Amino acid sequence: MTTKVTRGRPVCEVKQAEQRAKLILAAKELLNLKSYSQITIRDIAGEAGINSAMIKYYFGGKENLFVQLIQSLADEHFAQFENLGEHKKPLYLFICRFAEILHTHPGFVHLLSEEVLNKTTPLAQAFMKAFPARVSKFLPQFIQQETGIEDLRKAKLAAFQLITLLVSPYILKTLRQQAWGIDDTEIQGEQWTKDLYQRFVLGLKESDINEVEF
Repeated sequence: MTTKVTRGRPVCEVKQAEQRAKLILAAKELLNLKSYSQITIRDIAGEAGINSAMIKYYFGGKENLFVQLIQSLADEHFAQFENLGEHKKPLYLFICRFAEILHTHPGFVHLLSEEVLNKTTPLAQAFMKAFPARVSKFLPQFIQQETGIEDLRKAKLAAFQLITLLVSPYILKTLRQQAWGIDDTEIQGEQWTKDLYQRFVLGLKESDINEVEF
């Protein structure tokens, strides 16, 4: 079934907002299937059923469309982290919810591994600002709250270690599957998050009590 393509520039603001939303959603769906570099403007327009010229009209081009996508994803998902500090175990809830984002949004991982790490493009900078920079504002506080660590610098380093533990199994998917024989189901679900949480928190508390001499 061929999607009817809407042509022309809509005057109605509501119509414009609808078309922008459709293009962002199309970019999101395509990113879950293939890498950013493989996605063309024509692909996005075809998925959305909108003339490809509208991408430049609304966003100025493909890159800025994906910048808008990143910002919308961040706003959507970070709302669920705002009140975690009120819970008894904010760190555990963060791990659960962040792991769910990684599991349900493969496009997030695609962007991080292919277009963000070791790059300084506007897209990479937008991603850093929308996700890692925002996490760095509250995750160290969760660690302090739940582990009793007073040193903020130590809490920041621990927060970075935790994010690395969460993200690396997805970034290193080929290595994980081919060298270690660990499939996707083994790094998903309640048991995985519980194990990660317990080992991480226990490791922090033990390191705070016993300094190992080398």
